[in-house]
Amino acid sequence: MPTIKDIATQAGVSIATVSRVLNNRGGYTEETRKKVMRVAENMNYYRNEMAAGLKKSAARIIGLIMPKSSTLFYGDIIEGLESVAQQRGYGVIIAHASGDGINLSEIISIMAERRVEGLVIASFALAQNVITQINGLPFPVVLVSTQSDDSIPYIKVDDEAAAFDATEYLIQHGHQKIAIAGPNVTDKIAGVTRIKGYERAMMKHHLPIDPNWIFYGDFSFEAGIHAMKHYFQLSNRPEAVFSVSDDTAIGIMNTAIQEGLQVPADIAVIGYDNTRVARMANPALTAISQPFFQMGEKAGNKIMSAAADNIPIQSEILPHTIVERQSV
Repeated sequence: MPTIKDIATQAGVSIATVSRVLNNRGGYTEETRKKVMRVAENMNYYRNEMAAGLKKSAARIIGLIMPKSSTLFYGDIIEGLESVAQQRGYGVIIAHASGDGINLSEIISIMAERRVEGLVIASFALAQNVITQINGLPFPVVLVSTQSDDSIPYIKVDDEAAAFDATEYLIQHGHQKIAIAGPNVTDKIAGVTRIKGYERAMMKHHLPIDPNWIFYGDFSFEAGIHAMKHYFQLSNRPEAVFSVSDDTAIGIMNTAIQEGLQVPADIAVIGYDNTRVARMANPALTAISQPFFQMGEKAGNKIMSAAADNIPIQSEILPHTIVERQSV
């Protein structure tokens, strides 16, 4: 079992410095902190120390890590998780990592220091070092609205199937020239899969895909603005847009209206997520609905059952639906 002396030796610092870093007492540089934390993670120090601590005293705290984002659906995940946690006498602490997940490993280490009994991680694509770190933790972890390999359980919808259904919905409403706006092509979980679903629906109905109709982005409102400005300049302009998030869809609609177009008469739009902003849009946004509150509830119940009774966590794909409003 590694000790703080082992960490100090490998990191090339004093035992006192390691103790200060692990207990967050200050008196060291940021470079030193990162070095010590990296060595501790590589040695699975938290796995051993936390396992002993958890046996002595149950913290009855669940951790939730999510990206720094203004996206509204995270509030539903929080509400779902907190609702079941309170019923079972647990508290929830929330931390935010950068959207690209660069500091996710550090945030996980902080959660371990706080001796959480379980951890929910929402919407991050996990790097291999983070997967290794999670597999070395002494408490259960479940992913929400994302997935990695089979070693970490997850709760999400089938993004490719949902994107297929969104595109086919537009086709069933008489549209043939359909664009896709806002997917991040480097995001294998939510970006690439939604592009595949879109392309599969178009090919099933033998509809052409103009490369100019696929406008990449970062799922944001700004991505929708840029996409619609791009579409507006095309000679072969699309007549409908599958937006890979509600934020992107609102950017599409606002910009279309500014350009003198009417939604849905001139361009139909379907969103993805069905956040609260979807029903507040003008016109109200038709959208793929993900059950975020239910995801939070299920994550909480699975984590607490695993922590209290050692019940294995099984991954789960939840059903999506289409909420029909006035944008198509």
